[in-house]
Amino acid sequence: MIDTAYLDSLTQLLGKNTVNQIRLEFVKDSSQKLELLLTAWQEQDYQQLKQVSHSLKSASLNMAANQLAEQCAIIEAASANEQASPIAAAIELLPTLHKETLAVLSDYFSMLS
Repeated sequence: MIDTAYLDSLTQLLGKNTVNQIRLEFVKDSSQKLELLLTAWQEQDYQQLKQVSHSLKSASLNMAANQLAEQCAIIEAASANEQASPIAAAIELLPTLHKETLAVLSDYFSMLS
């Protein structure tokens, strides 16, 4: 779900407190972006889906949340062509995947203490 080796090296490079601050910002930012994605999907706003999924994908990769980033990449690519089926499948997974990712990140950082 997350790339712990990447987080380990990031933590060594930047320090635990800095990376944890980045994680806390990711929690807030990704939650807002998830809401924007769900709203854009309800409104069938493919341009918004493309922009927000790209942003969430990048943020997820920065936090080593690879599975979340993969689903966002699917939404981004399908939005460019207005392909509803792959977006629907990815959107359905996102809320649970997001919640699980945040829990795994939280566990990772609690083990560093």
